[in-house]
Order: sequence, then structure tokens, then C-alpha cells
Amino acid sequence: MGLRPPAGDARTGDCALTARAIRQRTLRHLSRAVPFILFIVLWQGVSAANLVNPDFLPSAVAVGTALVRLVGAHEIFDNLGTTVFTCFVGLGLGVLIGVPLGACMATSPRIDGFFSPLIKATYSLPKTALVPLLMLWFGIGGATNITVVVLAALLPLIVYTYHGVHGVPRVLVWSALAMGTPQRNLIWRIFLPAALQEIMIGLRIAMGFSFVVGISAEMIASNHGIGKLMFIYGESGAYDYMFAATISLLVVAYCADRGLVHLTNYYLRWQDSAQRND
Repeated sequence: MGLRPPAGDARTGDCALTARAIRQRTLRHLSRAVPFILFIVLWQGVSAANLVNPDFLPSAVAVGTALVRLVGAHEIFDNLGTTVFTCFVGLGLGVLIGVPLGACMATSPRIDGFFSPLIKATYSLPKTALVPLLMLWFGIGGATNITVVVLAALLPLIVYTYHGVHGVPRVLVWSALAMGTPQRNLIWRIFLPAALQEIMIGLRIAMGFSFVVGISAEMIASNHGIGKLMFIYGESGAYDYMFAATISLLVVAYCADRGLVHLTNYYLRWQDSAQRND
């Protein structure tokens, strides 16, 4: 009969491993903050040494003070809410259009032959160039901004979904058909789950495009939003408030990106950890 370790020793070992994992995770998160801290220190040092005109580059302390004032006046939250709504609604509509379209293009030569020339023709077109035209059609406001975000998010979603579905091993398709899966259900049951990693990569890129294009559109075709707030403060010379608004947007965009990365890793947890996003 084999010897068993005492139950207390097993629990102690598990606790030690858990504590070690927590320490490693904490250190990893803290190490990610080091570049930001060094950047802020360098920024404040440049301003304190008067190496740059403070009228054009306010100090980090001045920007932090302006950010606190904007938060206290609730001005930042109202405009951030408008921007986040615009970006995520446009991104969501882009997912609803781009992912099915990319999958259908990868599985149907006819659909691919019809849409591929249109996508190639608009590949290098800056989507912000369409803002004046969209303003003519939809006017100034949310409809124009959401539409331009949808157009910006479509391309990476279509391209990555197309290549992900196109790269699905044929043996999976043959096995599904042999087990009785109807042809019409292959996209939802086989192709999209197998191409999920590429789709999530396209979604991450599309989300970045959504913020960039959404902010640009707000500066031109909106009366609200963090982009408009940045434009107004910059135009009036209040650069500390302009930088404060920019930093608030960076925080929101960074949190959204990290949230998407964690969501991707959760749904792809069956894969090797080395293949996951970071």
C-alpha cells in the first residue's frame, strides 16, 4: 500500500502555490505600470526644466489638475459616454455585418466574387474622408459618427474572418457532414468556432479603428463627445484641459482593449497559452 502525504501538507502546498501565483500576477501587473510612471516623470521633468514652452506642452501636474476639475464638474463623463456609445454601437454593427459577410465570402465563390472588388477598391480609402458626405446625408450628430465607425470597423472584421474561415481544416468539415450536420449550419457550428481566434484579432483591430475614427468624426460632425471637447479646448488654447480629455480617452480605450483581451483568452482557454493574446 502506497504512502499518502498528510492532508495538512497538501493544503499547505496548495496555499503556497496560490500565494506564489498571486505574487507573480501582481508583479506582472505592476511591471506594466512602470512605463507609464516613467513617462509621467519624464514629462514633468521636461516641463520643470522649461525645455518646452508650457503654453504648448503643459506639465503633468497641470494636466492632472485639469482632469480632476473635469471629473468634478461631470463634464468628462457626459462626453465620454457619448463617445463610448458611438464607438461601441458602430463596432457592434460592424461585427453583425462584417463577420457573417467574411464567412460567406470564404465559403461561397459567388459572394466572394461580388464583394471582393468592392473591398479591394475601398481598402486604402481613409474612412474619415467620408465624413463630409455622410454629414450631407445624415446631418451633424450620432448617425454620421456611427456610420463612419461602422465603415472603419468592417474591413478588419471581414478580412480576418475571411482568412480564419478559409483556413479551417477540411477534415473538420468532412467530419461534421459525416456526422449529419446540415450544409446550411456549417458556418455557425464549424467555421466560425474554428476561426474564433482570427475573428477576435480582427475585432481587436476594429475596436482601435473605432476609437480613432469616432474621435475624428466627433471633431468635425458632432456637438458632443470627447473628440469635440478636445477640439474646443485646443482651439481656445486650454491645452491642459485638452490633454486631460485625451488622457481620459486613453484610459477608457486601454480598459476596453484589456477587457477584450481577457474575453478572448477566456473563450480560447482551450488553446495553448503561448498562442493567446496579451
